[in-house]
Amino acid sequence: MKKLIKLTSIVLAGMMMTGCVSTLKKQEAFPDLYTNSVHNNILIAPIVNKSTSSEASEYLNSTLAEPFANKGYYVLPIPITADIFKEAGIVDGTELKGIPFNTYKEKFGADTVLFVTIEQWDTNYIVIAGNVSVSLKYVMVSTETGKIVWSYSNTVVIDTSSNSGSLLVDLIATAITTATTDYIPVAKKVNLITTQSLPVGSYHPRHKKDGIDVVLEANAADAAKAFNE
Repeated sequence: MKKLIKLTSIVLAGMMMTGCVSTLKKQEAFPDLYTNSVHNNILIAPIVNKSTSSEASEYLNSTLAEPFANKGYYVLPIPITADIFKEAGIVDGTELKGIPFNTYKEKFGADTVLFVTIEQWDTNYIVIAGNVSVSLKYVMVSTETGKIVWSYSNTVVIDTSSNSGSLLVDLIATAITTATTDYIPVAKKVNLITTQSLPVGSYHPRHKKDGIDVVLEANAADAAKAFNE
C-alpha cells in the first residue's frame, strides 16, 4: 500500500488564497541578528507543551538541533542541558518565567535561548479523511540584551487520507495510515519549514547576506506577542 503524505502550511496557504500576504525582509523583521552582537550558540529551553499529546515534546526535542545547526548555529547538546534543568526541578518551559536571561549566559555560556511552545499536536480521523495537525511557536532571546531576536509561528498539516477510488479500501487505509503515522518525520518537517524564516548564523556561508529574503510578517509577530503576554 502506497502511503500518501501531503505537507501543507495552513497559514501560508490561507493568506495567499485571500491575497492578504504581508511580508518583510528578514533584516527588517529580525534586525538584531544583523548587528555585531554575538548570537553564535543556542540553548534550547524545556518545551512548553499545551497540546493533548503527552509525547509531543519528545518528538520535537529529538529533531530540534539539526535544522538550527544547518542554519549556521551551534546548539548546546539537548540531552545534557535537559538533564541540568531536570536536576533543578525544571521540566517545562513555563517554569523558567522570571529567570533573568543573562543567567543562561552565566550558567551555560549561551548567546541565545530558544523557547518553543507546542500549541497543537492532533491526530484527526473522520471516515476517509485523516491528518496530523501541528501548531508551534518559536521565540529566540538574546542572553546579552534580553530582547527577542527571532520569533515565528507555524501550523502544518500532514494529510494521511487515502484515495484509491474504493470507499471501503480508503476507509481502512486512512485509518491505518493515520494511526501508524511516524511522528518523528512530522516534527522534522515542521522544524524545517519554520526555520526557513531564521536568519542564518555565523557558521553559515550566507551569514548577514540573507537579509533580503522575505518572511510572513504575521507569523513573526504572533509568536513574539504570545511570548510577552
